[in-house]
Amino acid sequence: MKPFDPELLRRVPDARTPVAVLSVTGVLSGAVAVALAVCLAWLASTVVTGGALTAPLAWTVALLVTRGLIAGSQESLAGWAGQRVASGIRSQLLRRWSRLPEEARPQPDEAVTRATDGVAAIEPYVARYLPALVAAAVVPALSLVTLLVVDFWSALIVLLTLPLLPLFAALIGKHTEAETRRRWSAMTDLAGHFLDVVRGLPTLVAYGRAERQVDVVAEVGRRHRVATVRTLRTAFLSTVALELLATISVALVAVAVGLRLAYGVMDLQAAMTAILLAPEAYWPVRRVGSEFHNAADGAEALEQLRDDLADDGAPTTPRPGAPDGEVRVVDVRYHHPGRPDILHDLTLTTSVAPGLTALTGPSGAGKTTMLELLGGLRLPTSGRIEAPHAHLATQVPLLLPGTVRENLALASPAATDGEMRLALDRVGLWQALILREGLDTVLGDDGFGLSAGQRGRLGLARAVLSEAPLVLLDEPTAHIAPDTIAALRTVVLELARHRRVLVATHDQVLAALADEQWQLTSPPPQTGDGDAPDAGATTTAPPVERARVGEGAPGAQDGAPQQRRRRSPRGRLALAAALGGLATASGIALTATSGWLIVEASYQPVVLTLLVAIVGVRAFGLARPVLRYAERVTSHDVALEGLAASRTDTYRRLIPLTPARLGRRSRGDVLTAVVRDLDDISDEQVRAIVPAWDAAIASLVAALVVGAFLPRAGLVVVAAAVLAFLLALLDQRLEQSAHDHVVSARGTVHRVTSLVTAQLTQVQAVAGLGRADRLVDRVDASQARADRAARRLSRARGLTIGATWLVVAAAVGSVAWLAGAAYTAGTVSGPVAALVTLTPMALAEAWTGLPDAFGARARAHAARHRLSAMFEQSPAVAQEAERHGIPATEPDPAQQHVPTLRTDDVEATWDPAATLPDLAATSLLVAPGERVVLTGPNGIGKSTLLAVLARHLDPSTGTYHHDAHEIRDLPLAQVRGRMAIADDEPHAFRNTVRANLLLTRPEATDAQLLSALDTADLGDWLGRLTQGLDTRLTGLSGGERTRLNLARAVLSGRPVLLLDEPTAHLDEVTARRVLERLGGTRQSVVMVSHDLIPDGWAEVSLRTEGSVPVRGDRSYSASTQERSVRSVAGSASGMGSVT
Repeated sequence: MKPFDPELLRRVPDARTPVAVLSVTGVLSGAVAVALAVCLAWLASTVVTGGALTAPLAWTVALLVTRGLIAGSQESLAGWAGQRVASGIRSQLLRRWSRLPEEARPQPDEAVTRATDGVAAIEPYVARYLPALVAAAVVPALSLVTLLVVDFWSALIVLLTLPLLPLFAALIGKHTEAETRRRWSAMTDLAGHFLDVVRGLPTLVAYGRAERQVDVVAEVGRRHRVATVRTLRTAFLSTVALELLATISVALVAVAVGLRLAYGVMDLQAAMTAILLAPEAYWPVRRVGSEFHNAADGAEALEQLRDDLADDGAPTTPRPGAPDGEVRVVDVRYHHPGRPDILHDLTLTTSVAPGLTALTGPSGAGKTTMLELLGGLRLPTSGRIEAPHAHLATQVPLLLPGTVRENLALASPAATDGEMRLALDRVGLWQALILREGLDTVLGDDGFGLSAGQRGRLGLARAVLSEAPLVLLDEPTAHIAPDTIAALRTVVLELARHRRVLVATHDQVLAALADEQWQLTSPPPQTGDGDAPDAGATTTAPPVERARVGEGAPGAQDGAPQQRRRRSPRGRLALAAALGGLATASGIALTATSGWLIVEASYQPVVLTLLVAIVGVRAFGLARPVLRYAERVTSHDVALEGLAASRTDTYRRLIPLTPARLGRRSRGDVLTAVVRDLDDISDEQVRAIVPAWDAAIASLVAALVVGAFLPRAGLVVVAAAVLAFLLALLDQRLEQSAHDHVVSARGTVHRVTSLVTAQLTQVQAVAGLGRADRLVDRVDASQARADRAARRLSRARGLTIGATWLVVAAAVGSVAWLAGAAYTAGTVSGPVAALVTLTPMALAEAWTGLPDAFGARARAHAARHRLSAMFEQSPAVAQEAERHGIPATEPDPAQQHVPTLRTDDVEATWDPAATLPDLAATSLLVAPGERVVLTGPNGIGKSTLLAVLARHLDPSTGTYHHDAHEIRDLPLAQVRGRMAIADDEPHAFRNTVRANLLLTRPEATDAQLLSALDTADLGDWLGRLTQGLDTRLTGLSGGERTRLNLARAVLSGRPVLLLDEPTAHLDEVTARRVLERLGGTRQSVVMVSHDLIPDGWAEVSLRTEGSVPVRGDRSYSASTQERSVRSVAGSASGMGSVT
């Protein structure tokens, strides 16, 4: 990690102008500070000699006003510069990644962290650190030249001691570098963990593991706190070292000046100038050290992004086109890291002329991987692929939050509304949308608001609108009602009349209609290492409940102090505020006492009479950095501890809202709230509460000291302090409205960036490799809105800072005038007059820091409001039983019976504000051990009924019974403990196969794990894994992910299985095997399916047409048909649909 890498300005052109502008203003500010030191020495000397104050007072006030103008401009420019560079880097990253296949990019979770938190960390590096670095190269030289004119010996001392500061900074920084790298790793791990947990929260809730994960979230937060505090201790220690070196160096100047004054060989004004000017030579170097540690994450982020920002001529496509009119796959092998080959020495050829090519084979044979390779989304391990630009409609279509029109425009921005409506009508989706808002229908994250089948239809409509010469379709007839599949086959055939279409499918009818077929076969199982290993005592923890928290976590030695520190955070925060106030007061005392000492020495007294003052100066000089170090460590430790607790509490509060309220909510919003808004709330302690009390304590001490010698001057200090606080409060009010827009805009940037980055492969599938700029344009547009909001905020801050400097100017001028008058009148001595004159200037740093402090309060308030809005939602399930004292323990699956499930006229909705229910009035009876299949058109509530049965969503009307008990009278954990739900959006945690399975049953043996995998027809798949059950999951196909989810449900041993499209992504042979093995269980099964179910598999088959249930006629015999009618005919004509 270098202090400065010139490559930044070459690789990020957007950084050049901001850095140059801020550097110029930084140098100007330093020059004004040097001139101000000279004028202030002139003013103090004039006060204690009884001279005319008009000229020095005018110059001093004018320079203070000028410094205020520059400081306000710097604040405004810093906000502009940071935002501009961050947005430029973010856009540059996404545009480069959009041109690269998946293997050439960071992993999605890492990419999200780099493009959001990583880029945000660069802002202070560019806006604060780099300008400070330039100023540190110029201002000390300017100070030295000025000091040389004033006093040669003082200049020589500064010249000899000044190089020690960067030397020590470099030595200490070497240790900080390693600590910062560890912190970056911890931050990345934390972000990845939260992403994994939030996405998998519906699964954790369904299997009763979410509460157990609370401790894991807390442990990960603790690790993050420990790593951060270690880094900060080192960083703050280096700051203390630099300040001590500067203090000792200034003391050497003071000793030399004092001795020459005492012997009468030096002028008072020259001595005062040397004393006030010497610190200005060291201050820019000290500031660089401080800013570097504040921007250390930004420096590390730039190091991490070095390759991603390189303009190295990386190809925009991983394979050549097809100049001779053929799509070629030549000797292609492909495997995921650490996994065996999915495709092995594959050679295939087809024409790019219009026509239909079917890609068939069993689940897991690599059909999806083959389409991604043809689309250029992946690089083959070996071999060559030649194909033109392609559009890929994936199994789970990319649907971003926004309107249907916006999602269709991802593939064809030039498409008209008429063309969009026609495409939607062709795929059978327009009639459903016209009942809502048509093309303006708003979709949530992952297409929330549409069923799985409707999402697939929208993806197919997008393929119809695409202009790509090669169209790749992955399971276009999955999740589709059987009686409408024929219409979609017609759409595919019509599409193939104009373009080459490659379709991966298990639909044998569609495959038979193709001009040609590519048949893929599963690779043979691996031998030896592929055998499943023993479970072992260390592998029984659920996913994300052990790894990433156990390894490398601090030991017991970190734990004990942690427990002691947690006992009184408020007390420690008060201690930090007191330490900060004493540190600032020590700085003020140092300046004032130095002034007193210099004037007293000019009278040439006996040196022994100055010892008390000399000791005081030394004590104040040493106390200031030590107290500041203690304040920073204490306040940051309290804040980080509170941040970890807040994150844990936020996760805990998400649990009752999941999945109905947050299960499909935009996860970017959730992550923004948890990671960014909680940071702002935590920062209030360090950046607002402590600095505000710091300034208040220091102002009070200064006012008491000054007032003791000159009461009217003390009143001026009090009045100035009050004005400074009032200006800060005004700034908070001004920033508050701006912060509402900033937080909202920032959340939008984070959400859109997270969505685009995490789903970049799907973005490329829709827009094409190297053609995803319009998606990045959405990020740029949201960033532009955030930039405008941030500029308004920084302008308000700049104006307040400038106004505060005017208060400082007024206080310095007024107190100097009063001190001069008092000295002339003989009411105070010369040394006291110097002490009083210099005190207001010493308060400038504390007062001008108040706008930042109250700005942090504004940020925290806006973030707190954002979180409150999220948690104002009421849970979708009532917990009446728990409120009445009924135990909420989860039942043991091995000891519970199979309940009878009955719904009577149940209606339900996902959105409490919706006017129409997602599930119309429905009555259903499921006897113990019965298998029920729910079929019907897409979008009429079949999945909603499963959510009601699983108690993820309570009925808005009607009743739901388990045996004789109304559902609300039973503890929530007891009801959910009887249900194992495998929904249509299965989540695989970033962990091993074993850990993903043990999630549902931690005590399961290897034999039980293998049996569950065999039931889900994953035995051969497991045999191909190099490490068996201990293989970390990567690159699962849709079918594999679905069957793993099914295996979890089977392994749970719960008496009722609720399955949503469990065979949608499976070929017919595999689907039959899975259903046969499910048929051998003793559990009740309620399954939503659009696939043909083998005769005799289900006792009850319910089909819906509109709102009237229709008896199925293909999955039960005459004897079971009679019982099925009794099961659903409870309410005759008043019964609604089973949807």
